[in-house]
Amino acid sequence: MTKKMKLGMIMLATLVVGSSVYAAKGDAGSSNDPLVTKSYVDSKVTQLQKTVEVQASMIDLLTQEINNMGKEESSSYEVVTVPAGQSIVGKQGTEIIVRSGNGQVLASDGGGLQDMTEGTDLLGGSEIPKYHLVIIPREDGRGIYATKDLIVMVRGGYNIQ
Repeated sequence: MTKKMKLGMIMLATLVVGSSVYAAKGDAGSSNDPLVTKSYVDSKVTQLQKTVEVQASMIDLLTQEINNMGKEESSSYEVVTVPAGQSIVGKQGTEIIVRSGNGQVLASDGGGLQDMTEGTDLLGGSEIPKYHLVIIPREDGRGIYATKDLIVMVRGGYNIQ
């Protein structure tokens, strides 16, 4: 049962119970409980249905946003294996630590990668030192090409190509 269906069923049940309690309180047609026309009831039901539809679509949008939040970037390190001959390309601000294997810097026209451990700029084609924190400064195709199977720790967005 979808969230829309559950929400609709809950609202319908609440409406039925509420109207039953209200109807049991007074005499139909009295000044405390006036009779209403079918068109009035139909208009109110239509308003309620529109409100439920709007709220259900808002819930769907928020659910999608919540589900996508964890996919884009991670706040903790993730262990990733990069097969030889493939590359890991990071998004802006992605942090990578090479644990095992060999890899070379994939640079762009804007430069290479930043080795925060040494405090240096790693140029295209240079070997990535193991256990060094490397940062991808821009999302312009920079990353690491695996010359031998790589095991890396990654924090942030990335793609394996």
